[in-house]
Amino acid sequence: MVLCGLWCAPSCVYGQEAGYFEQGNALYNSKKYEEAVSSYIRAIQQHPRTQPKAYLNCARAYSMLKNYAASERYYGFYLEVNPSGASDRKVMAEYKAVQKKVSGGGYVRDVSQTSVLEQVERMVAQGGPYWTRQGNGALAYYDVLLRTGFAEPKLARIQADLVVGTVEELKREVTPLPGQPLANLDRVGWEYIRTKIGRIRNFSDVETDMAFLEVLETTARAWEAYYRGDYGESREGFSRACQGNVRLPVAYWGRVILSFQYEDNEVLLEQISEAEKVYEERGVTGVGAAFALLRAQAYRNLGDLKRSLEWLDNMQGAL
Repeated sequence: MVLCGLWCAPSCVYGQEAGYFEQGNALYNSKKYEEAVSSYIRAIQQHPRTQPKAYLNCARAYSMLKNYAASERYYGFYLEVNPSGASDRKVMAEYKAVQKKVSGGGYVRDVSQTSVLEQVERMVAQGGPYWTRQGNGALAYYDVLLRTGFAEPKLARIQADLVVGTVEELKREVTPLPGQPLANLDRVGWEYIRTKIGRIRNFSDVETDMAFLEVLETTARAWEAYYRGDYGESREGFSRACQGNVRLPVAYWGRVILSFQYEDNEVLLEQISEAEKVYEERGVTGVGAAFALLRAQAYRNLGDLKRSLEWLDNMQGAL
């Protein structure tokens, strides 16, 4: 049986330019069935619901290897993600032929794979952690799960749960605690935030809050630039972040800090007021003293010592 999947030029069959599904077809047609199975599994892992023919061709490759239990399982997965395949008489004939050859009770999942799958689902159910600075968490177990060769339709649900949970974890990590104007993140911490965003972007089939991620990534880069002393780049980054549809307190705080160096004090006072409003909207409490100190410094720069002292008094009252 020769497989006719998406066409690709011979020069890119084994290269990075070819998708895993196309690689699998080329390997299958070259009678390299074990390698074909590996490529189809990678295709399924990337797109567990939107690459149904990878399941079908994986079933066929397993059949050629005389691994009929695995073949039957992947025919079943194909029909699960593509119910209309049941009307294809050729596919159903292949499926029934494989079923007749299955012996010994059918497919049995490897114990180690089951253990890792349970750990991923347990960590998702308990709300994380999804990805720590040390490289631990549900996403780390997910990586191990992929390395076991796990490639089933339920992977789509797992991926969606991982994205939702990781986004929520990111929101918690960049939201200042009560009484603190900034999240507890240094330059390395903001690099870690960007790494986590990159992990989420790898799940291309899962819809997520891209507006939030884009603003957060811009903010992270701005704080990285700030901590390495590149204030011009940092200022530009905070400005872009504050123009986005998502209002992050840490972006507005960064813009204010840089405005002390670059903006006139009338603009600075407007930005302080806008930042304070964002903190209120996001429910960050206990930062009244910090904003009072900013205003006291801004009025001092304007030469208005009376109002500067008034805001210093307000700061003392808010402590």
